[in-house]
Amino acid sequence: MISKQEIRKNLEDGLPILIYDFDGREEETDMMFYAGAIDWKKIYILRKEAGGLICYATGKEEGKKLGLKFQTDMLLSSEYKQLVKLPQYGDKPAFALWVNHVNTRTGISDNDRALTISKLHEIISELKEDEKDATKRFYMEFYAPGHVPILLSRGIGERHGHTELSTTLAEYVGLEKSVVITEMLDEGKSLNKEKVMQYAKNMGFLLVEGKEILKEMIA
Repeated sequence: MISKQEIRKNLEDGLPILIYDFDGREEETDMMFYAGAIDWKKIYILRKEAGGLICYATGKEEGKKLGLKFQTDMLLSSEYKQLVKLPQYGDKPAFALWVNHVNTRTGISDNDRALTISKLHEIISELKEDEKDATKRFYMEFYAPGHVPILLSRGIGERHGHTELSTTLAEYVGLEKSVVITEMLDEGKSLNKEKVMQYAKNMGFLLVEGKEILKEMIA
């Protein structure tokens, strides 16, 4: 696997890491940025170069401290419980809430989503220092529903999705579990592995596979 130092430097410098999950699972690649380095230009890159849903991802523990629940759990306790089903690849979804920061205008522009994500990153960073104040700030500064979905890792031991792979990779290199991920799409379908490999080579971006991340976690 690529060295910790190289991955961390790329993330801190605001460069994306491409993460392919697994053969036989989604067989998709997500473009990942470290949320601590996000700005509107990177949201634009995610929108134009990747094309999927732009999501903010953090850890299950961080979400729990903020009082966040998985959307599936919220639906199971409502009249919409019959809508809760597993996708074809079998894993429970990682979605929690969709939010906007209170200082956004409509919430959907590159500037607005960058602002929401940057402020979410600040909250996650502050949880380590003062959990009470960070939680209070979260409920004061955000509203739901919004345009940025928050994903919570279910733990790499329970689920092998891009939420778990990306937050695990961030933690592995010594950064907060605070990332932005978006599926890379092609015409009518997801961008296949071969095209992703060529894209990574052409752009000079690092490409990491899920099996490599799991191997490092076991080692």
